[in-house]
Order: sequence, then structure tokens, then C-alpha cells
Amino acid sequence: MDNIERYFKMYGEEIYIFLRKFLKNEEIAKDILQETFLKAMKVSLEEEKAKNYLFKIAKNLAIDYLRKEGRLVYEEELLEGNVEDPEYIIENRDIWRPLNEIEKEVLILYYYKGYSYEEISKKLRISLNTVKSHIYRAKKKIYNYLKGEKK
Repeated sequence: MDNIERYFKMYGEEIYIFLRKFLKNEEIAKDILQETFLKAMKVSLEEEKAKNYLFKIAKNLAIDYLRKEGRLVYEEELLEGNVEDPEYIIENRDIWRPLNEIEKEVLILYYYKGYSYEEISKKLRISLNTVKSHIYRAKKKIYNYLKGEKK
């Protein structure tokens, strides 16, 4: 129980931000965050694997929720070949190559960790407009890179 409380203090906010961004609903994100830690209480977590395990539980619970609500159509479209899997693109194409370090960090915070522009601004101690600029430029660089222009 002590470890779960410690993990909640360490990762709870980060998981909540991810869920809020993923689900686009604060109350459901809170419910799934709670359910994530309830499930984690039933297993013994290794220190070095706890964060990944908790995020995986949270993501799976969120996907289950979206399926039940009929809001998860993406996977079916993906299986039919109508959409290229973004995870495949990220893992198998070097989309990070055209980006500088700050652009990578801002994109990771925004898309993977679910931070808002304001939260990124505070965390990195840069202005809100700078955050927006970095995200815009990074997306444009990735788009051009994937189109083959590699600017």
C-alpha cells in the first residue's frame, strides 16, 4: 500500500494529464486514474517498471472506456488499412531527425504526456507564444519530412 501511495504522488498527476488529454473529459479521467491505482494495488510493482506499468493500465482502461462509449473507431479503420498507424510511423521512420531538442521536448510533453500549452510554458520556463511556435514549427518540419521534402 505504501508503494502505491508513493507511486501516486510520483506519477498520479502525469497520468491524469495524459488521461485528460486522451479522453477529453476531466471527470472520466479522474475515474480512470482512480481505477488505474486500484488495479495496481493488486500486483507487486517493481520500482523501475512502475511508471510504464501504470501508464499501460491507464491507457488500456481509457481505450476500454472509449470502446464502450462507441468513440473508438480508429483501431477498426487502422485494421482495414484506411489509416497509417502513427506509432508505426514514429517507431519505423526517424521523424525526430529534423527537430531540435526543444522542439522534441515540447512535442513529447504535449502529445505523449498530455500537458497543455500553459503547463509546458511553466515547466520549461518559456512563454506561451514560444511553446505554440515550437509546436507549430515541429509539426511543419515533421510533415515536410514525411512528405519527402526533408527541409
